[in-house]
Amino acid sequence: MAAQLIFHYILWCIRLCILPWRYFQLNAKYFNSEKGYFSKLEIDVMIPERWRLPQYSVESKQIPKYFPVFIKPEWGQNSYGIRRIDNIEQYRTLNTLRTKMPFMVQEASKKAKEYEIFYIAAPNRYSDKAGQSQFDCAVLTIVEVENLKDKTYPINSINNKDTNYQDITNEFNDQEIMTVKKILQELPYFRIARVGLKANSKKDFLAGDFDIIEINLFAPMPLNLLDNSIDQSVKKSFIKSSMYHLAKISTNLPKQDFKKMIFFKKIIRHYQVKSPL
Repeated sequence: MAAQLIFHYILWCIRLCILPWRYFQLNAKYFNSEKGYFSKLEIDVMIPERWRLPQYSVESKQIPKYFPVFIKPEWGQNSYGIRRIDNIEQYRTLNTLRTKMPFMVQEASKKAKEYEIFYIAAPNRYSDKAGQSQFDCAVLTIVEVENLKDKTYPINSINNKDTNYQDITNEFNDQEIMTVKKILQELPYFRIARVGLKANSKKDFLAGDFDIIEINLFAPMPLNLLDNSIDQSVKKSFIKSSMYHLAKISTNLPKQDFKKMIFFKKIIRHYQVKSPL
C-alpha cells in the first residue's frame, strides 16, 4: 500500500507540474530543525488542554501519578520503541542509555475505544464569520482500532498482528462529519495528519469527550487501507483520489519551508528509535 501511495503521488505531481519532494515540507512548520524530528512534546503543547494526556520527558525524573504509562521515543513511527510500564518498580528500572533518541512518558487514557482520523486539508483556506482562518478537508477517513487479544492498554500499530482496523467513515452522517471537521479546526493547521484518540463511544467522540493519544505528521498511513473487509478496487480508487489532493496541496507551501532537510533527518531518526529501551 505504501508503494502505491508513493507511486500515485509522484504521478499526480508529474501531471500537475509539482516537484514531488515538496511532500517532505507539507508540515515543515512543526519540524524542529535543531532536534531533527517532529517533537511529540512540542506538538502535545498545541493540543487543547481538555484533550491532552499528561506527557513529559523521561529525563525530567517526574514520577507518574497513575499506571500504566507508555514510554515513547520523542519522535517515531509505527510504535517503534514504545513500551508499557505497569508499576513504579518497572518505571524505576528504566534504562534509556541504549539510544540517542530522547524518550518521553505518556500517561494512559482510561477510555475504551480507539479511533484514528486521517485527513488531507483542502488547498485553499477561508475565513469564518469571526474572521478566523479555517480549512476544509479534501480527504477524511475515520477508522476504529481494536486489539484482538489485549483489551487493556494495548500498543496498537501496523506492526502488531493483533491490531484490527475497521473503516467506519460511512457510519457518520453529513452533520457528524461536520462535527469531526470542527474538532480538527481546534488543532493547529496541518496539511496532512493522522490523529489518534480514545473515547468511550462514538457519541462521546462527537461530543468532544476524548483523549488525543497521538498526532502523526510525517507520512501518516491512511489506516482505512488496512481494513481487510474493503475491496482492493475501492482501496485503489481511494489511493488515486487522495494522492491527487495531496499533490494539489503541495503547491501552496511557504518558500522558507523548502530548506528544511526533513527526509534525510527522518531516516536517521527512524533507525535510532528501532532499538528497544
